[in-house]
Amino acid sequence: MRIQITDSEIETLGKYIKEKSGIALDASKAYLFESRLSPILNELGCSNYLGLYSLCKRDFAGRLTTRLIDAMCTNETSFFRDKSPFLLLVQKLVPDFYEQNPYGTLNIWSAAASTGQEVYSSIMQLIDAGITPPRFKMRLIATDISDTAIAKASRGKYTKFELARGMEGAKLHKYFHPVGDDWVIKEEIRAMVTFKKINLLDPLQLTLLGKFDIIFCRNVAIYFSMEDKRKLFDALGTQLTPNGSLMIGSTESLLGVTDRFAKKEFRSMIYYQKT
Repeated sequence: MRIQITDSEIETLGKYIKEKSGIALDASKAYLFESRLSPILNELGCSNYLGLYSLCKRDFAGRLTTRLIDAMCTNETSFFRDKSPFLLLVQKLVPDFYEQNPYGTLNIWSAAASTGQEVYSSIMQLIDAGITPPRFKMRLIATDISDTAIAKASRGKYTKFELARGMEGAKLHKYFHPVGDDWVIKEEIRAMVTFKKINLLDPLQLTLLGKFDIIFCRNVAIYFSMEDKRKLFDALGTQLTPNGSLMIGSTESLLGVTDRFAKKEFRSMIYYQKT
């Protein structure tokens, strides 16, 4: 049964979710609160959303808050989403790095990895371009705030429906193997990535990840307030190496958000470098 949410409950829960995740939700997203949180309310026997909020505040282990954040995260993604970032990766950014650092280790970070499609798409594109270890040294890290998303990404198991969105048949058979009705990424691909749960608005967590030459942070800041967008991209600038590159969503822009990056273009494909 879907339980209706009041404006005051949206304000209280929205403030709590923003504090814990950076995701900004207002009264226009009432349907999201109701569709995603009503099952939790019913399971816990809460008659309203303030009851859920009270339980979260009393749960010092944080398990219920984690579940709350997982439920509200969109995790909307697909393989080779927008395509151009992956072409840009192998046609420009990676070749430039190895030209300047022929024996260096390339560090790539998928900062809002969701269920893993972005980082696995990057690896497949690199392998198809002949850019593979051990000839080319690289470190790949994928992070997300959602425990559920990171667990799924780490397993690398996808349904036919999930693979139908962007995955070519040749790549499917080259990089996956069937398990029942699903497909699982081959272990040698999965082993190339380290998956971690990270809150992008926690500076200490980001610092512990180290520096990166290429950062993907696409379509996550659209859920942030302007203040949190500024904090996020300033922090990402700190995590980039001096010549590092940032790729954001195709509908996103850093204009008016931060001055730490210069907009670059290669064959009509957009990316950003530190100023």
